Amino acid sequence: MNESLLKELVELSPELGGCAMSAIDIEVMIGASLGAWLIMSSKRNAGISQRVTTFFLSAGAGYLFAPMAMQIAPVFTAGGAAFGCALIVVPISIKVHVWIKQADLPELIKRLRGGR
Repeated sequence: MNESLLKELVELSPELGGCAMSAIDIEVMIGASLGAWLIMSSKRNAGISQRVTTFFLSAGAGYLFAPMAMQIAPVFTAGGAAFGCALIVVPISIKVHVWIKQADLPELIKRLRGGR
């Protein structure tokens, strides 16, 4: 990259909200990708488009939720937190979605208030 162009990007970065020079955390990306790969490889009967979608969805969730997981459990490294989030976030989200879809609204409100 041209040195003057890099200097211009660095100078413009605060004006653009810091997004011009945003860096990707490689450790988090690798952890999220490995977790997503594990989820994707378990879907043996799915088509290629569903497997690729699952990979990107899990990797994205792992990357986005890793900082929150590191705050909750600081014993994890950034990559380990991303790996765990890629494994856990999407399946839990799907379970909650199915549960909400199956429950009717009055029953859902009753359960959230602590009633059975």
